[in-house]
Amino acid sequence: MISHVVEYVDIRAPKDEVFDLILNLKRRMQLSPLWGLAKIDFISADYPQPGSHYDVTLVQGDGSHYSTVITENQAGRKFAYSLDVARETRVAWLVQNLADGTRLIYQEDFLVDEGEGDEFSQAVRKVVRDWLKNIKNYTELRNSVLGRIVRWGLDRFFLQLRKDQRQVVATLLFIQITGFVSFVMAALALGVAGLF
Repeated sequence: MISHVVEYVDIRAPKDEVFDLILNLKRRMQLSPLWGLAKIDFISADYPQPGSHYDVTLVQGDGSHYSTVITENQAGRKFAYSLDVARETRVAWLVQNLADGTRLIYQEDFLVDEGEGDEFSQAVRKVVRDWLKNIKNYTELRNSVLGRIVRWGLDRFFLQLRKDQRQVVATLLFIQITGFVSFVMAALALGVAGLF
């Protein structure tokens, strides 16, 4: 049985910029919620042309290896590929102009076993929604000076980390921010108390 997943997100950014991000294999993979579970082993020199490919190895689990073959690249409109896995997965990214930005559409077709029911498809939908949200948030950082600075930091440091490393950094930042806010609140309370 074939499962068909379609999700989309509207992004306040030019269509060409969104499409370029989809073609940027490393950045697109780093924005995936599954980043760190797989690693890119090889990218053919003619990527992203139709017929080009890249190879991926799963870091967790059985360490299986698969190739992704580019099947279509309509500049600024559609980028599609297929994975040589048992589920016969086919993916297409489409971009459309909107009045105030771009609509990014993700389509995926894959085989599911009868016994799996809808659980696997729902898990894929959740990952895709989170991926699209990450792409939207990352791309929209372009809309302010502070956002561009944050994006630079993400590109240079944070996105290079595996998922588990990102969680440690996020936890440490949360602890630091909480400590700073607590310090400021205590200082204010002491200052106010000193007035009386």
